[in-house]
Amino acid sequence: MNRGEVYRFNYLWGHEAEKGRTGSRKIRRVCLMMEIRGWLYLFPITSLEPQPEAGNERLYVEIPEIEKRRIGLSLEKRSYLVLDDYNKVRSDELYDFESLTPTGSLSLRFMEGVARRFQTAVQEKRPISGLTRR
Repeated sequence: MNRGEVYRFNYLWGHEAEKGRTGSRKIRRVCLMMEIRGWLYLFPITSLEPQPEAGNERLYVEIPEIEKRRIGLSLEKRSYLVLDDYNKVRSDELYDFESLTPTGSLSLRFMEGVARRFQTAVQEKRPISGLTRR
């Protein structure tokens, strides 16, 4: 598994976990953003533009057409990579993946821009919600 690859995954949103859910409503595409000490950090892809929550602006990037082609997304709808909500899973506990074969991979150039945006948000102490899945 490599940074920038996109997989189909049983993603649990932070707001779902807050309501006591332990499983997600559907399988969705996620992007592997980083691996740190055996943990994979997976960020969701959605066709719904993230809306502000509790007065906080959401952190996300729109996925351009060329990148959507690379990962097999429809060109008919807008798509977003959400950066303020993630699932963290052990690299040896991959139960929630539909398949370990990626649907494609985002370009290094796109991923570098995403990483800069995420790093800036962390430095600004923007709210980012992560769930550890076991």
